[in-house]
Amino acid sequence: MSASPAESEKNMPFLQHLEELRKTTLHVLAAVAIGAILFWVVADDFLAWLIDKTAGSAIFLKPQGAFLARLKVALVLGLLASLPYVFFKIWSFVGPGLLARERKVVFPGAMGSVILFYLGIVFSYFVLTPLMVRVLLGFGTANLTPQTEVHFLLDLVFMMGLASGLIFQLPLLVSFLTAAGVVSPDHLKTYWRHSLVTIFIMAALLTPADPLSQVVLALPLILLYIVSYLLSLAIQRNRRES
Repeated sequence: MSASPAESEKNMPFLQHLEELRKTTLHVLAAVAIGAILFWVVADDFLAWLIDKTAGSAIFLKPQGAFLARLKVALVLGLLASLPYVFFKIWSFVGPGLLARERKVVFPGAMGSVILFYLGIVFSYFVLTPLMVRVLLGFGTANLTPQTEVHFLLDLVFMMGLASGLIFQLPLLVSFLTAAGVVSPDHLKTYWRHSLVTIFIMAALLTPADPLSQVVLALPLILLYIVSYLLSLAIQRNRRES
């Protein structure tokens, strides 16, 4: 009788595991590098759009500054574009070692995580970050005029995109906690006021001292909380029926 994929994975020698991990890592790095090379062609246009969408103009302080800014944009775009393939390679490495029941949960959960991450980045790039930059630049005065250095601007844009993508993982996190029995819909319903206060505190920490930008960030978080509650409710009902 042939061994199952999970049993074969467990019986695989340790050095073979390391070799598979090495191949997976090389494939992931190659995918990101190929993506960066392809996006190098449009990196300058994307950088111009990003600057226009946020600060309006930017400067660089070193001769290599413009080149490095374009390279940074190409690498980030290459990484974002290759995420599905990166996920596929990681899944190919981890998946065989999981039980069939675990694969049914982990695979759709990981796919949902990638989608939510993309949604968070889109929200950050098109709504949150442009608003934040405009508010911050608005603190300038007649004697204090802004000159935005391009690398500081890119760091802000990319870090806010990462933070927003991670925050958008809330429904997935609540779903896993519900499945594990740590969280229930009753908890989410009972403590919704506490959660609302926490959301606005998070929005205040992640945005400048501006009520408009805080509300802009808090509204999608409230929506994510509602979605999390509905998912938690559906998981609990499915568990009771099974």
